[in-house]
Amino acid sequence: MDLDPRLTAALVCPVCKGTLVKDENEPLLVCPRCRLGFEVVDGIANMIAEQAREISAEDAEKYGQRLSVVRGA
Repeated sequence: MDLDPRLTAALVCPVCKGTLVKDENEPLLVCPRCRLGFEVVDGIANMIAEQAREISAEDAEKYGQRLSVVRGA
């Protein structure tokens, strides 16, 4: 089950309140600024920062570029 796009648009990073990017290949919401990935299980995003997984600097940059494209920057 996937997240409702309306919910995805409303969620922000619990650490920095930044915009999250949805991963296209796996159930994950990523904060490029904090380099954290929040897993989505059964359509529910786990937004607990301590349980998030770290994202590499290279991957964070790729997610950040996707965010710029979405925003039109």
